[in-house]
Amino acid sequence: MSPHTPEILPPHPLRPDYDRSLGADDVHALFQRRLEPANYTTRYFTALAARLDKELSRAPDDDQLAYELAFVLLQNRADADAVHRARDLLDRVRTEAMARPGDVAHLRGLVASIISRLDAPVAAQHRIARRVNWSINNRCPMACRGCYNPFAEDQIGLTEARVVVDKLAAHGTSDLVLSGGDPLLWPPIFDVIDHAHQAGLKVALDTTGYTLTPETMARLSGSLASIRLPLDGSTPDIQHAFRRSRDRDLVTRFRRSLQLCDDAGFNAVRVHTVVSRPNLTDLDAIAETIFSHACVRQWLLFQWWGRRASKRLTDELAVPLAEVTAAARRLGERYPDKEIYCASTDKRELVNFFIQSSGQVVTLASGYMEEFIVGHMLHDDMDTLAASPVLDFPAIHSGLPVTIDKPAAQGDTGVTHERTMSPPARPSEERP
Repeated sequence: MSPHTPEILPPHPLRPDYDRSLGADDVHALFQRRLEPANYTTRYFTALAARLDKELSRAPDDDQLAYELAFVLLQNRADADAVHRARDLLDRVRTEAMARPGDVAHLRGLVASIISRLDAPVAAQHRIARRVNWSINNRCPMACRGCYNPFAEDQIGLTEARVVVDKLAAHGTSDLVLSGGDPLLWPPIFDVIDHAHQAGLKVALDTTGYTLTPETMARLSGSLASIRLPLDGSTPDIQHAFRRSRDRDLVTRFRRSLQLCDDAGFNAVRVHTVVSRPNLTDLDAIAETIFSHACVRQWLLFQWWGRRASKRLTDELAVPLAEVTAAARRLGERYPDKEIYCASTDKRELVNFFIQSSGQVVTLASGYMEEFIVGHMLHDDMDTLAASPVLDFPAIHSGLPVTIDKPAAQGDTGVTHERTMSPPARPSEERP
């Protein structure tokens, strides 16, 4: 890694309506703070559930306490009993008495979908996390606006990472995305990639490209199925409007990364572009930049997701799906021989098997407070993790493979991890 590479643990924004007037030990304040990196652990959630349960026993008619306890039960390694108790708690909540009735309705919908999977269980041979996203490094050279990654404070080491790889391979995982942060800012990453490749996993690297060199490309190209690189503007100002960094010229660095892939003959690059208000009219120029390189095989246009964003930031950046879809159609007509995909924000319910840098397994959903702890790769066996009722395996299994070979059929749709495709696009991937 270059000594000049900016490296940060990206900030973890609080929810937009966080109530700062509550005392530090107020149970509602503890509930609000549960998704901060230091608190997003089984230990914190277990203690919080016990506290909420105690408070609810003292005030059994308190709808807010019932709602919060239901939420925490679902988020903390939920089993069938926890899911059914969460449903019972939500059934007694008077929606009209809540400050955010839509949140209650949405959580009830999630519980209903989980219970439907419990009532029609997936056969054991189908409860395999074939696609896994591993945020293996919690450091990044950028802090993207509206970043929703649930970064963990802890970072496992190489020995533990090899254990995780071996568990995934034995379980039947075929596609592994190594993401972050930026994996290339973590020195052991090359050994992990080699180990995963030797174990038979098809590995994709989701990187900013910040530290790509001819030497690293030579080291990586034989072990990777694909590389993903981000570009959100054809000029430094437009790029910086979304991907904040102390380096003001990320566009030049991105172009250098593509040229390195060209020079290495690595023709399996997927470019990720987050479509936001500042770059909506810049997409044609971005297309010219990326498609001038032979290494680029796929381009994914992600609708910006204000999962933790304030209303002000959402108003500034959000683009309606119809506009994103129209742009994708127009670009598809302009480049009919290219693979261009559109990833929308409308269906993201529990479709991740997402390993954090700490080894904790989580899954995301659409709401800004919906991050669910499934278990831990170092403490649980894969059968236990795969038995989690919150995991939606048909959704996990759909989408683009990490190996870039032949184009998907025109008009296919599907969900992998957090993304849903929109016509004329094809199945999408997990994160920008």
